[in-house]
Amino acid sequence: MATSGTYDFSLDIDEVIEEAMEMIGGEQTLGNEPKSARRSINLLLQDWQNRGILLWTADTTTVSVSTSVTSYALPDSIIDVTEAVLGRDNTDLQIERITMEEYLKIPRKGQKGRPSQYAIRRGRDNVTIFLWPVPENTTDLLKLEHIKYTEDVNKSAIQTADISRRFLPCLTVGLAYFMSMKRPGIDAGRVQFLNQEYENRLQRAMHEDRERASAYFRPRINRV
Repeated sequence: MATSGTYDFSLDIDEVIEEAMEMIGGEQTLGNEPKSARRSINLLLQDWQNRGILLWTADTTTVSVSTSVTSYALPDSIIDVTEAVLGRDNTDLQIERITMEEYLKIPRKGQKGRPSQYAIRRGRDNVTIFLWPVPENTTDLLKLEHIKYTEDVNKSAIQTADISRRFLPCLTVGLAYFMSMKRPGIDAGRVQFLNQEYENRLQRAMHEDRERASAYFRPRINRV
Protein backbone atom coordinates (compact mmCIF):
# COMPACT_ATOMS: atom_id res chain seq x y z
CA MET A 1 0.00 0.00 0.00
CA ALA A 2 1.44 3.36 -1.04
CA THR A 3 1.87 6.28 1.34
CA SER A 4 1.17 9.89 0.43
CA GLY A 5 4.79 10.97 0.09
CA THR A 6 3.93 14.41 1.46
CA TYR A 7 5.04 16.11 4.69
CA ASP A 8 3.16 19.39 4.70
CA PHE A 9 0.05 18.69 6.79
CA SER A 10 -1.45 21.80 8.31
CA LEU A 11 -4.78 23.29 9.29
CA ASP A 12 -6.08 26.65 8.25
CA ILE A 13 -7.86 28.80 10.82
CA ASP A 14 -11.34 27.70 9.76
CA GLU A 15 -10.29 24.05 10.16
CA VAL A 16 -8.79 24.78 13.59
CA ILE A 17 -12.10 26.35 14.64
CA GLU A 18 -14.10 23.44 13.21
CA GLU A 19 -11.92 20.89 15.03
CA ALA A 20 -12.27 22.81 18.29
CA MET A 21 -16.06 22.98 18.00
CA GLU A 22 -16.22 19.22 17.40
CA MET A 23 -14.20 18.69 20.58
CA ILE A 24 -16.63 20.79 22.59
CA GLY A 25 -19.58 18.73 21.36
CA GLY A 26 -23.22 19.65 21.70
CA GLU A 27 -25.18 21.77 19.28
CA GLN A 28 -23.07 24.19 17.30
CA THR A 29 -24.16 27.78 17.00
CA LEU A 30 -22.92 30.21 14.39
CA GLY A 31 -23.68 33.90 14.84
CA ASN A 32 -20.67 35.58 16.43
CA GLU A 33 -18.80 32.33 17.15
CA PRO A 34 -16.17 32.48 14.33
CA LYS A 35 -15.23 36.05 15.33
CA SER A 36 -15.09 35.03 18.98
CA ALA A 37 -12.94 32.00 18.09
CA ARG A 38 -10.38 34.11 16.21
CA ARG A 39 -10.17 36.46 19.17
CA SER A 40 -9.60 33.48 21.47
CA ILE A 41 -6.83 32.14 19.20
CA ASN A 42 -4.99 35.47 19.45
CA LEU A 43 -5.35 35.43 23.24
CA LEU A 44 -4.16 31.82 23.30
CA LEU A 45 -1.03 32.69 21.30
CA GLN A 46 -0.32 35.61 23.62
CA ASP A 47 -0.65 33.28 26.60
CA TRP A 48 1.92 30.93 25.05
CA GLN A 49 4.38 33.78 24.62
CA ASN A 50 3.82 34.82 28.23
CA ARG A 51 4.73 31.24 29.19
CA GLY A 52 7.99 31.53 27.26
CA ILE A 53 7.03 29.32 24.30
CA LEU A 54 9.09 31.25 21.81
CA LEU A 55 11.59 28.94 20.13
CA TRP A 56 10.02 29.05 16.68
CA THR A 57 9.76 32.86 16.79
CA ALA A 58 13.52 33.31 17.25
CA ASP A 59 15.12 35.37 14.52
CA THR A 60 18.17 37.48 13.77
CA THR A 61 18.27 41.11 12.74
CA THR A 62 21.07 43.59 12.12
CA VAL A 63 21.29 47.24 13.06
CA SER A 64 23.68 49.74 11.50
CA VAL A 65 25.21 51.87 14.23
CA SER A 66 25.99 55.57 14.12
CA THR A 67 28.54 57.60 16.03
CA SER A 68 27.20 59.53 19.02
CA VAL A 69 23.88 57.63 18.97
CA THR A 70 23.23 55.90 22.31
CA SER A 71 19.94 54.08 21.60
CA TYR A 72 18.10 52.39 18.74
CA ALA A 73 14.38 51.64 18.47
CA LEU A 74 13.82 48.09 17.20
CA PRO A 75 10.92 46.92 14.98
CA ASP A 76 7.62 46.63 16.84
CA SER A 77 7.44 42.89 16.07
CA ILE A 78 10.32 42.23 18.51
CA ILE A 79 9.54 41.15 22.08
CA ASP A 80 13.05 40.92 23.50
CA VAL A 81 16.72 40.50 22.60
CA THR A 82 18.40 37.29 23.76
CA GLU A 83 21.94 37.76 22.41
CA ALA A 84 23.92 40.56 20.81
CA VAL A 85 27.27 40.71 19.07
CA LEU A 86 29.15 43.50 17.37
CA GLY A 87 30.45 42.73 13.91
CA ARG A 88 33.83 44.33 13.28
CA ASP A 89 36.43 43.40 10.67
CA ASN A 90 34.70 40.07 9.91
CA THR A 91 34.74 39.15 13.61
CA ASP A 92 31.72 38.90 15.92
CA LEU A 93 32.49 40.31 19.36
CA GLN A 94 30.28 39.41 22.31
CA ILE A 95 28.40 42.23 24.04
CA GLU A 96 27.29 41.84 27.65
CA ARG A 97 23.69 42.57 28.59
CA ILE A 98 23.17 44.72 31.66
CA THR A 99 19.97 45.90 33.33
CA MET A 100 18.48 49.32 32.67
CA GLU A 101 19.24 50.16 36.30
CA GLU A 102 22.92 49.39 35.72
CA TYR A 103 22.91 51.39 32.49
CA LEU A 104 21.36 54.43 34.18
CA LYS A 105 24.14 54.37 36.77
CA ILE A 106 26.85 54.72 34.10
CA PRO A 107 28.18 58.26 34.66
CA ARG A 108 29.48 58.98 31.15
CA LYS A 109 26.91 57.57 28.75
CA GLY A 110 28.30 59.58 25.85
CA GLN A 111 31.77 58.02 26.07
CA LYS A 112 32.85 56.72 22.67
CA GLY A 113 34.50 53.38 22.03
CA ARG A 114 33.71 49.85 20.96
CA PRO A 115 30.32 48.94 22.49
CA SER A 116 30.80 46.23 25.10
CA GLN A 117 27.48 46.41 26.97
CA TYR A 118 23.84 46.85 26.08
CA ALA A 119 20.60 47.35 27.95
CA ILE A 120 17.03 46.72 26.83
CA ARG A 121 13.99 48.82 27.59
CA ARG A 122 10.77 47.00 26.76
CA GLY A 123 8.12 49.64 26.15
CA ARG A 124 4.45 49.24 25.43
CA ASP A 125 4.86 49.50 21.66
CA ASN A 126 8.46 48.57 20.96
CA VAL A 127 11.88 47.64 22.32
CA THR A 128 14.80 50.05 22.56
CA ILE A 129 18.43 48.95 22.84
CA PHE A 130 21.02 51.17 24.55
CA LEU A 131 24.74 50.75 23.81
CA TRP A 132 27.75 51.61 25.92
CA PRO A 133 30.22 52.93 25.06
CA VAL A 134 28.66 54.90 22.21
CA PRO A 135 29.81 53.52 18.82
CA GLU A 136 33.03 55.11 17.63
CA ASN A 137 32.42 54.46 13.93
CA THR A 138 29.70 53.66 11.39
CA THR A 139 31.29 50.50 10.00
CA ASP A 140 30.38 48.23 12.92
CA LEU A 141 27.21 46.17 12.63
CA LEU A 142 25.04 45.21 15.58
CA LYS A 143 23.70 41.66 15.22
CA LEU A 144 20.77 40.73 17.44
CA GLU A 145 19.23 37.36 18.20
CA HIS A 146 15.69 38.14 19.23
CA ILE A 147 12.24 36.73 19.78
CA LYS A 148 9.22 38.22 18.07
CA TYR A 149 5.47 38.19 18.37
CA THR A 150 3.43 35.66 16.44
CA GLU A 151 1.40 37.21 13.65
CA ASP A 152 -2.23 38.06 14.35
CA VAL A 153 -5.10 35.83 13.31
CA ASN A 154 -7.72 37.88 11.52
CA LYS A 155 -10.55 37.44 9.06
CA SER A 156 -9.16 36.50 5.66
CA ALA A 157 -9.90 33.93 2.98
CA ILE A 158 -7.39 31.18 3.81
CA GLN A 159 -5.08 31.75 6.74
CA THR A 160 -2.93 29.59 9.00
CA ALA A 161 -1.69 30.32 12.51
CA ASP A 162 1.89 31.58 12.79
CA ILE A 163 3.06 28.51 14.73
CA SER A 164 4.98 25.31 14.24
CA ARG A 165 2.66 22.47 13.26
CA ARG A 166 3.84 20.60 16.37
CA PHE A 167 1.57 22.99 18.26
CA LEU A 168 -1.57 22.34 16.20
CA PRO A 169 -2.90 19.64 18.59
CA CYS A 170 -2.70 21.96 21.61
CA LEU A 171 -3.99 24.92 19.58
CA THR A 172 -7.17 23.05 18.66
CA VAL A 173 -7.90 21.69 22.13
CA GLY A 174 -6.82 24.99 23.72
CA LEU A 175 -9.34 26.81 21.55
CA ALA A 176 -11.95 24.21 22.48
CA TYR A 177 -11.26 24.93 26.16
CA PHE A 178 -11.43 28.71 25.70
CA MET A 179 -14.66 28.49 23.71
CA SER A 180 -16.26 25.99 26.11
CA MET A 181 -15.96 28.55 28.89
CA LYS A 182 -17.92 31.04 26.78
CA ARG A 183 -20.58 28.72 25.38
CA PRO A 184 -23.68 28.31 27.59
CA GLY A 185 -24.87 24.85 28.53
CA ILE A 186 -21.49 23.07 28.40
CA ASP A 187 -21.05 20.61 31.24
CA ALA A 188 -18.47 21.74 33.80
CA GLY A 189 -16.83 18.32 33.66
CA ARG A 190 -16.32 18.73 29.92
CA VAL A 191 -14.72 22.13 30.45
CA GLN A 192 -12.37 20.67 33.08
CA PHE A 193 -11.45 17.77 30.78
CA LEU A 194 -10.62 20.15 27.91
CA ASN A 195 -8.51 22.25 30.25
CA GLN A 196 -6.50 19.24 31.41
CA GLU A 197 -6.12 17.88 27.88
CA TYR A 198 -4.96 21.31 26.71
CA GLU A 199 -2.28 21.52 29.42
CA ASN A 200 -1.12 17.96 28.67
CA ARG A 201 -0.79 18.60 24.95
CA LEU A 202 0.91 21.91 25.56
CA GLN A 203 3.51 20.28 27.81
CA ARG A 204 4.22 17.62 25.17
CA ALA A 205 4.65 20.27 22.47
CA MET A 206 6.90 22.38 24.70
CA HIS A 207 9.05 19.33 25.46
CA GLU A 208 9.39 18.56 21.75
CA ASP A 209 10.19 22.22 20.95
CA ARG A 210 13.00 22.49 23.51
CA GLU A 211 16.59 23.35 22.66
CA ARG A 212 18.46 20.04 22.33
CA ALA A 213 22.06 21.23 22.64
CA SER A 214 23.62 19.37 25.57
CA ALA A 215 25.92 22.29 26.33
CA TYR A 216 26.66 25.72 25.00
CA PHE A 217 30.28 26.77 24.78
CA ARG A 218 30.79 30.48 24.38
CA PRO A 219 34.13 31.36 22.78
CA ARG A 220 36.42 33.42 24.96
CA ILE A 221 37.05 36.70 23.19
CA ASN A 222 40.03 38.79 24.17
CA ARG A 223 38.91 42.37 24.53
CA VAL A 224 41.10 44.97 22.92
